[in-house]
Amino acid sequence: MVKSALELPFPATLGRGPQLLTGRSWSGEGRITRVEVSVDGRHWRPAHLDWRNEERAWRQWSFLFHARPGAHEIRVRARDDRGNVQPDQVPFNEQGYLFGAVARHPVTVA
Repeated sequence: MVKSALELPFPATLGRGPQLLTGRSWSGEGRITRVEVSVDGRHWRPAHLDWRNEERAWRQWSFLFHARPGAHEIRVRARDDRGNVQPDQVPFNEQGYLFGAVARHPVTVA
């Protein structure tokens, strides 16, 4: 399963203007080859991937968010070299194991 984590408090408050968002993505089957970020719920833009890319290891990434005042929902999804993509939703799992869906991260820009 492919997973991503945004390195921000949940929920987060940011200042307006350019904000460098960082995070990590992981695949249990291969190497992360692409990470995309959505700040508007409609469009996905590529994140910058760190040079280190080992199989079955976290890969760091960054994304420049041009923060405008208001409430936002930031989403991150990753893809690995075997074609696995982080899904938008996963079936309900009562104990929460192996959750890998794209998370909706609330951010307020003041």
